[in-house]
Amino acid sequence: ERVVGIQKEIGLDVFVHGEAERSDMVEYFAQKLEGMLLTRHGWVQSYGSRYVRPPVIHGTVVRKGGESMTVREFAVCQKASGAVPVKGMLTGPVTILNWSFCRVDVPRAEQAVEVALAVREEVADLEAAGCRVVQVDEAALRERMPLKKEESEK
Repeated sequence: ERVVGIQKEIGLDVFVHGEAERSDMVEYFAQKLEGMLLTRHGWVQSYGSRYVRPPVIHGTVVRKGGESMTVREFAVCQKASGAVPVKGMLTGPVTILNWSFCRVDVPRAEQAVEVALAVREEVADLEAAGCRVVQVDEAALRERMPLKKEESEK
């Protein structure tokens, strides 16, 4: 309610729930996906003084029990915001994959499809819950792209 109140005060036309429950944009989703695990002490320096625990993909990636990952938080915020729309906030499949330790026994493209399907299911659940705006963050979209055009053929 406090986060919604601040957004009302400053006059935003679309609210977000604040993502206070998320320790990291990838770790949060990895906790809610089967086929991914997190280490307890496997911290990796991301940049500056920021450290993260990259997930380890060990199996087929699907939503745990087919359950939604963000709808509850969206619904609570939407109820508090009244008529002002609340934006669903998801980490994109490319970022989840690029910021994880992937399997070596399964092609990367196959793992990308699994993660993308889980994100697509989440978007559908948010839409079914009345969410009219969904943001899919792809912070790592360019990270695995080739630096030179001639390398893109490989």
